[in-house]
Amino acid sequence: MIWENTKLLLGLLYRPVSSMGRIVDEGNWLYAAVVVIALSMIFHVTVSRLIYDNYEAVRRELPNVEQMGDEEARKAWPRPDEINVWAYQYVDVESENASGAPPRFYFERLPLPLVGKHGWWFVSFAPPSFVSTLLGIAILYVPCVILFVAMSGVSASFGVLMRRDYGPLATCSLMAWAASHLPFALAGLAIRPLGLEEKTALGLWVTSAICFGVLMAVGVRMLFGPSYPKSLVIASVAALFTFPMQANFVFALPFYFVSPCLLAYAYFMVRNSVGDLGLAFRQRQGFRRSMEAATINPRDGSAHYQLGLIYQHRRQYAEAISRFEKAVEIASDETDAHFQLGRIAREQDRLQDAINHFSVVLEQDDKHSHSEIWREIGATYFTASMFTDAKEALEKFLERRAYDPEGLYYYGKTLEQLGHPAEAREMFGRCIEAVKTMPSYRYREQRKWDKLARERLA
Repeated sequence: MIWENTKLLLGLLYRPVSSMGRIVDEGNWLYAAVVVIALSMIFHVTVSRLIYDNYEAVRRELPNVEQMGDEEARKAWPRPDEINVWAYQYVDVESENASGAPPRFYFERLPLPLVGKHGWWFVSFAPPSFVSTLLGIAILYVPCVILFVAMSGVSASFGVLMRRDYGPLATCSLMAWAASHLPFALAGLAIRPLGLEEKTALGLWVTSAICFGVLMAVGVRMLFGPSYPKSLVIASVAALFTFPMQANFVFALPFYFVSPCLLAYAYFMVRNSVGDLGLAFRQRQGFRRSMEAATINPRDGSAHYQLGLIYQHRRQYAEAISRFEKAVEIASDETDAHFQLGRIAREQDRLQDAINHFSVVLEQDDKHSHSEIWREIGATYFTASMFTDAKEALEKFLERRAYDPEGLYYYGKTLEQLGHPAEAREMFGRCIEAVKTMPSYRYREQRKWDKLARERLA
């Protein structure tokens, strides 16, 4: 288990997409948690500590006000905004001698390059506790990512996404953090021997954060489906919201572990929820292993088809195509596999391949997938600028499903291209009405067609 997970971790550095998919299937969250704890301590020693000592907690001697006048002492004493409050309070307690004399030094917080003192609103390089990074990712960052994904328009609520995807996303996040910080933690070992400055350490810290954001974008796209730019925005905004909370979380963490009341309350409140999250992750991995085992049977094309659906959902199209083609090879009448191959080909702009697969589906069942085959053919012809053929296919589809928003939208755009603007506006209006009258559980999935239709009307 350790060696396999280590290969997955290192694979994120050179094959992030495929490795992220394998982490969902085979990754172990306990391994990821242990690696994050170890790397967070190493990274602090080699990189973050140098930044902390030279920017966040720079030791300054306090002036001897007993030998100064009042005005002179007032000017010499540090302003409140210059003092690192946490470090100052810590020293104030620990350095006080038996006679009650105040400390003779304080810790100043200097401006960060480019962002100045405003940067301290979002980050802290203070020494982490044993599990602060792990808990910050698991308790703060991952739920925040899921919240922004739910707000971005996916066809599921926050509660559904938490129960279904928290386990995989948490494991991917921990692995991504470890992979993005491992090379820079090792590079930090050379900072002091080579006589490099704290700016080098700050550069390593920023680069590791950027790499973490990129790997998280890969994970968000694979699990939830947004485009890469949108996934990167979600991962970045979630981090901006999480960093300020995590900075305070680090200082408050000891109080959680010394309060038996808080520990008991947390246990009884979350024990069932945590169990459900872990169960969903184990079931997903178990299903994947069962499907892999079923593919051993040379006559079982359905197992390959089910695995293809899993890869298709993750946007791992090369693996999905391979599985669907294997299913077709085993059973030529595997209509579903031809249908999905056509959809992938249309999404990848391989329009002739899409038409070829859809033609096979029509030969086997012209009502396949509740007649959605005609909608897919119509949309493919529209993309190929074959508007007359698109109109015929979409008309057949709408004869059977008159209130499908996607079909109405494509039919409206086809009519626009054929020079029938009044009829096109009618179709866009029907598309908007169809989305508005849908039940709430389907509205999330279909509301993009409402938005697109309104844009055409405008």
